[in-house]
Amino acid sequence: MNNGRYGRFGALIGIAYVSVTHCRFLIYSTKNAEVLACHELKLRQIVHQAGWLEYDPWEIWKYMQECIETAYKNLVTLEIDPHDIIAVGIVNQRGTSVLWNKYTGQPLHNAIGWSDSRSTPVLRRVLHNVKQNVDYVRERTGLPLSGCFSALKIRWLMENIPAVGRAINEDKCLFGTLDSWLLWNLTGGVQAGVHSTDITNAHYTSLMNLSTQQWDAKLCRFFNLPIEILPQIRSNSEIYGYVLDGPLLGVPIAGVIGEQPACLMGQLCIKAGQNVCTLDDSCFVLLHTGTEKLESENGLITGIAHRLGPRARTNYSLEGAISNAGSTVNWLREKLRINTEINSNDNVVESLNTFIGDSSMISSTCSSSMLNAECGLAAKRSEITLVPAFHGLYAPYWRYDARGIILGLSSQTTAENITQAAYEATGFQIYEVLEAFKRDTPNWDHACMNPVLTFGGEYAEDTHLVQFIADIMGYMLERPHTASPAGLGAMMAAGVTMGVVSLEYAIKMYAPPTDVFSPTTTPNRREVLYRRWDYAVKRCLHWNNFETYEADIELFSQRERDPNLPIRRSIPGSIFMVTSFGLLLLARYLHNNPLT
Repeated sequence: MNNGRYGRFGALIGIAYVSVTHCRFLIYSTKNAEVLACHELKLRQIVHQAGWLEYDPWEIWKYMQECIETAYKNLVTLEIDPHDIIAVGIVNQRGTSVLWNKYTGQPLHNAIGWSDSRSTPVLRRVLHNVKQNVDYVRERTGLPLSGCFSALKIRWLMENIPAVGRAINEDKCLFGTLDSWLLWNLTGGVQAGVHSTDITNAHYTSLMNLSTQQWDAKLCRFFNLPIEILPQIRSNSEIYGYVLDGPLLGVPIAGVIGEQPACLMGQLCIKAGQNVCTLDDSCFVLLHTGTEKLESENGLITGIAHRLGPRARTNYSLEGAISNAGSTVNWLREKLRINTEINSNDNVVESLNTFIGDSSMISSTCSSSMLNAECGLAAKRSEITLVPAFHGLYAPYWRYDARGIILGLSSQTTAENITQAAYEATGFQIYEVLEAFKRDTPNWDHACMNPVLTFGGEYAEDTHLVQFIADIMGYMLERPHTASPAGLGAMMAAGVTMGVVSLEYAIKMYAPPTDVFSPTTTPNRREVLYRRWDYAVKRCLHWNNFETYEADIELFSQRERDPNLPIRRSIPGSIFMVTSFGLLLLARYLHNNPLT
């Protein structure tokens, strides 16, 4: 879709990308989706208390300016004409919230990260008012009540930061997620800044009505928030404004989209039934549902995949958000000083390859040096189960009061066993979301659907880990060689605006080589392990209930030894019901046919 006006790489699009850990600017060729130039800087994560996560908004803006300038210079160094850059797109972590003074441009507080749990007291109060109904606003928003969405973060700032309250009272306050903050500054800030956001980011605030795709006054009243501070909601593909300073002066900002919907599009999962999993410190699993808006009854988020233009039809998704995935591994490494690097720790590799016990099948990704007697004689899988609910559980439970738990410790437990349990936890959490997908789509023909999950993210680069998760879940995993799926998705959104990219063109020209991982375990063994995980989750949901602990442990042990225990326990009740029914029939017969 590129004409002769541009150089050998066709029209170029720059993407400003703020993730949980990095700030980066990528310059894409729309001809073949190649990243021609890129510069990134690591963000400073500010942690004042356990569960809190902040970012300095000014630092994010300064870093983005540096990334843009450096990537632009790199493009010139490569002798590629920078005037071929026809548009800029923005992609960002959703839910991270910032408030700033619209007259000075000064942030009123650090940006609060999406996974920050400081608003838990506010959430507890809100849930008390609605009789613990976590789905109270789901019909309007598609979301459960949770502190990971922006509404409760704003409420906490209003109650605890005096400068925020004053700015709101004086009509000086603006709210936005990181896309709004970058957009406002790129388009002139105090002088002429555009205060807008896209529907995928607006959705993650808990203040947007999913049906109208506009701010909902009733929701704002429910959370006691002023609607005046909110940005204008727009589609993912349209001209938001123009860059007013720097090397990209005059370039239109033609697309904005949240990180996970961008990953869904960037992995080319643009048809109903396709799903994608992004595994970083947290984990997100999305199922594209096309133009069908499905209301989840199984703890998932009803979200927006994309809307590629003001007049385009909205595509929806079901989403499972998992708060602790790669961060669990970081916790083991940084807090417990455990070596979690799979490729550098043969004991961990052996542990992963033998997780199914004595009759294990060696993973298809074992290197030839490992296919020896030691692999066959590796120790039996330990019975450790770790649930990383450090500050609650998200999908599909949405329990802020859950806490992490490790079950099955013994004197023989090793660091490798704990590492293995952490990786298992990631696989089981993904599996729970995939099963919730099935329950929320009862009218879909799952028998005709290929059980394939597109896999990406920082931790997906580890081949051993990806194979292990495929074994845990029993799903085939595809790992496309896409450097930055979210960046590519944002480029596609901006490219649609500029008329140089279409979804059909992207499927044809942007499809990368793909690695495939097939499960090597038996369904029976996976079921046994999942039942143990399910029990551990129930314990972490009720971690402070000590009264039934010993009875529960004994019952779980009996079930492990005797899988038919529930059936046999039901026999006396079944006999009672059958005999009662028989006696009832006999009494009626005798009533109608008395013995005379």
